[in-house]
Order: sequence, then structure tokens, then C-alpha cells
Amino acid sequence: MPNLDFLRAVAVLLVLFSHLTYFAGFLSFGRFRVNWMGPVGVYFFFVHTCFVLMLSLERQYKGQGAFQLFGSFMIRRIFRIYPLSIAAVLLIVFFHLPQAELYPRHFVGARTNITRIVSNLLLIQGPGRSLLSVMWSLPYEMAMYLFLPWFFLFLRPNRSLWRAAGIWLIAVVAASLFLSHAGWPIRDDFIAYVPCFIPGVIAYQMQRTEYRKRPAIIWPFVVLSVIPLYLYEQNLIADFRVKSWILCLALGLSIPFFAQISYRWITKPAYLIAKYSYGIYLTHTFCIWLAFERLHGVLPKVVCYGIFVVLATTLPVVFYHSLEEPMIQVGKRVAKRFELLSIVSASA
Repeated sequence: MPNLDFLRAVAVLLVLFSHLTYFAGFLSFGRFRVNWMGPVGVYFFFVHTCFVLMLSLERQYKGQGAFQLFGSFMIRRIFRIYPLSIAAVLLIVFFHLPQAELYPRHFVGARTNITRIVSNLLLIQGPGRSLLSVMWSLPYEMAMYLFLPWFFLFLRPNRSLWRAAGIWLIAVVAASLFLSHAGWPIRDDFIAYVPCFIPGVIAYQMQRTEYRKRPAIIWPFVVLSVIPLYLYEQNLIADFRVKSWILCLALGLSIPFFAQISYRWITKPAYLIAKYSYGIYLTHTFCIWLAFERLHGVLPKVVCYGIFVVLATTLPVVFYHSLEEPMIQVGKRVAKRFELLSIVSASA
């Protein structure tokens, strides 16, 4: 689906450009907070991920029981997410790389101990405990995966939008109550991000019903237009968390209404960027640190820029073909074996 490739490509580029500009000390442009591009990119990822995985569950579902569906789904997700994140954590630990926090012109590492290392390897580290700064979102994604198969089974009997809307409303109310009790908006817990994920579920439920499609060329403008609305400081909605919920809801509600983009000058680069987006997401801060901090003053600036471009484009490709894609295939085989064993056990 080229529209989803475009959305994912924009998401990862927003994160990349946000960290580049933040490292360079360029934090705002007039009343627009440039450094907020990173969170917007992550919110795009949340909506995109839920929508794509609900479609994946629909393809996987063949009338099997809930346990079989859940187990097969989680096996695939584990083999998709963990290999590259584990590799990134091990690189940081073995080479003592400062990747925990990013500041203007400076990276800071985190103190490592066995508890922190294991929690990062398992993607259960709490807020502010990531050895790699961009990994803060992965525990939330893993937590959300636990719910998606059940949402799919809940929505499957009919195409009513009210069930999906009800899930979102419950998530908003629960998050609001929790944040109000825990200290709005300081706490950065999973429940605060659930309303950012659910619009992907809503988009899935909506696409099960045929709607008149708007011209495909409008879709890129819709995606790009919501970005400055979030970055603008003086919005009517001051709280950033509520803004993120509304941003994601608007995006989710838009997805089913547009025909798929067919312009190759958009689809081809979007496909390639989307394909390697996970690698770009997890490796780009390594590239920024090496090119612009570690080698700063050692090599001419033009050489540093060249090193960054080469690493930022080649590392994701290398990791994808040497680690991500092979482990995805392993995950598929393991999931199929699990499904067969579950069928045999159920019939025994």
C-alpha cells in the first residue's frame, strides 16, 4: 500500500531531521518548535503500525482459536523487533557508546549495570532508562502488540465503527484519569500513548467498509499538513499529550478515504525508505555521533558530512539484509510450526 509507505517514510525522516537539527542547536523556527518533529514521527509510526498489523492479523486469521492467533502473531513480532534492537544495545555496551541522551552538539551515555542492560535487551526498560535514546518507543509498541489480536477478534464479527471508537474513548478516559492522578503531564507511561495507537485500529475498521476515495495526490498534503499544526506553539490545545491524541485520530480517520498513490517519483523512494525505516530509526543517532561529535575537529566538515550520508544510507541496508530480513523469515517459520503444533494439540 503506497500510501502507508509514504506515511512510514515521512515518520522516520521526521525523527532523523529532528535529531539532526537538535544536535545542531536549531530548536525552533519562529513559533514552530522544530525539535517536536521527532515525537510527530513517532506518533505517525504508532498509527501506521497498528493499522498494518491489524491487516496482518486479518491475513493470518484462518478461523483458529485466540491462543493460536495470539501466539503466532507475537512470535512474528518478536523476531521482527528484537534482533536489531538487541544488536544496537550490545554495540552500545561493548563499545561504551554515548547514545542514551542527545543534547545540542553532544551525546551522553548512561551508566550500565546488569539490570539496565537486561531490561533494554528485553525492551522492558522504563521511561528514561534506554541505553539508546530512540528506543524509548519500542517498549510501548511491544506492550501494544499484546492487545492487537484481542482487538482484532473483538472487531471481526461486524464492521461497526462504534466498537473501535469505543476503544479509543476508553483509552482517552483511562489515560486522562491516570495522568491527572499521577501528575499531568509529567508522567510518560504506556497508558498515555495508547490513544495514539488506537487510531490505527479505527483506520483498519473503517477500511472494511467501502468509502468514496479522494484523489491520491491529496494524501501527501494531508500527512504533511498536520505536522506544522502540531509544531506550532500557540495552538488552542496547549497540552502536548492531548495534541498527540487528536493528531493521531485525525490521521487514522483520513487513511481509508484516499486512493493509493501511483506516482513513481513518490512511491519508489517512499518504498525504499519505508523498507529500511526500522534500521534508519535505530542507527541514525550512531551516525550523527560519529560524524559530527567523535570526528568533529579531526576531519574537515565536508568529510564529516560525507561520512554521515554514507553511514546513514548504508547501515540500515546492511542491517536489514544481514539481520532483519533473515530473522523475519525465521519468525515466519517458527510461527507456522507453532500453528501446526497448536492444531495437533487441539485435535489430540
